[in-house]
Amino acid sequence: MKINPQYKLRKVGGMNIVVSTAGMDFQGIITVNETAEFIWRMLEKGAEKQEIISALAAECNEQEEKIAPDVEEFINKLKGAGIVE
Repeated sequence: MKINPQYKLRKVGGMNIVVSTAGMDFQGIITVNETAEFIWRMLEKGAEKQEIISALAAECNEQEEKIAPDVEEFINKLKGAGIVE
């Protein structure tokens, strides 16, 4: 999986905001928290879902089974919005 190159994550005023470099028209602002930023950065590198789950579990000192549903939900939302290819 990989982030669509038309989208970038930018820090604005201390918030992580998804912006479109293709001039796409959003119906609002997409902001992400630190956990979502971690997942985003892994996706930018082309990481697969299980790799992201393992890395995030290690980063948060948490069990993979506990965080997997949240990671899957976030990735599915990105896919649904056309942000992940």
